[in-house]
Amino acid sequence: LEAIQIELDPEDDAPVADWLYDHKPLQYSKYFKGPSYKRWRLPVDIMANLHRLSNQLLSDLVDKNYFYLFDLQSFVTAKSLNMAIPGGPKFEPLFREDGEDDDWNEFNDINKIIIRHQIRTEYRIAFPYLYNSRPRKVRAAWYHHPASAYIKAEDPDLPPFYFDPIVNPLSAFRT
Repeated sequence: LEAIQIELDPEDDAPVADWLYDHKPLQYSKYFKGPSYKRWRLPVDIMANLHRLSNQLLSDLVDKNYFYLFDLQSFVTAKSLNMAIPGGPKFEPLFREDGEDDDWNEFNDINKIIIRHQIRTEYRIAFPYLYNSRPRKVRAAWYHHPASAYIKAEDPDLPPFYFDPIVNPLSAFRT
């Protein structure tokens, strides 16, 4: 399998063109301290060039609400409740099921009286103390994060802050 290499422009990519595809780039240079990459200091032009080259690899999804119920706390809660998130992973049960209660039968079941329909799995995982009878070792996850209106700029020559008609659909109003 051949490695993919971007064709670098000699003018635009001059700060990184000499060392970008080396095995251990800049290892013993003035930018790194020794063989480890723990401590480094790169000038702004090199960091800007690396950011521009890596722009294809960066995700457009910066809204944390997109990943609702697909974070570590929700997965731990689903595992401890022995449930599977729809569209998500399935886990081995964390706790063994205890024997059936001797007092329970279909006549005196409290769920038949109060709740007459099945509670969705998403609700049981999002609110474990409210919708489960024995929540053990559950973690309460964030219900939602603040809304994000970030839109990735298509043109790299645009300034960082500009009037985007997608976010602001109202046209200028004549006074």
